[in-house]
Amino acid sequence: MKSKSPSKQAKTAKARSKQRRGASAAADSCGYTQKWTVLAKTDGYVSVWIPVKMYDKAAAAFLKTAKEKYEKKMLRQRMAPLGLDVTCQGSCYGGWCREKLIFDGGSAKLYVCECDYLV
Repeated sequence: MKSKSPSKQAKTAKARSKQRRGASAAADSCGYTQKWTVLAKTDGYVSVWIPVKMYDKAAAAFLKTAKEKYEKKMLRQRMAPLGLDVTCQGSCYGGWCREKLIFDGGSAKLYVCECDYLV
């Protein structure tokens, strides 16, 4: 009976561990989702500067469905107020998605969306 060479055994062990890791990671789909909207009023929103490419990408989607001439003109000129709602959602095996504070620098706080479990 032939025995496998050590290099072949190592390769098959690595392949098996990669398959296991991929299967467990697929169960968790926790992350941020973005929803862009054209705003009628800007009450409750704060002005934020974004890159031109990001605005153009969002505006292109709204230009396809825009019916009013004024709305189309404002979107093309990058003057239409756009709102962005970001939510932490998804599914976690045996837990739930939640925003966790990972850095608190006083006026600057950093959150991350990840799975949370009962321990």
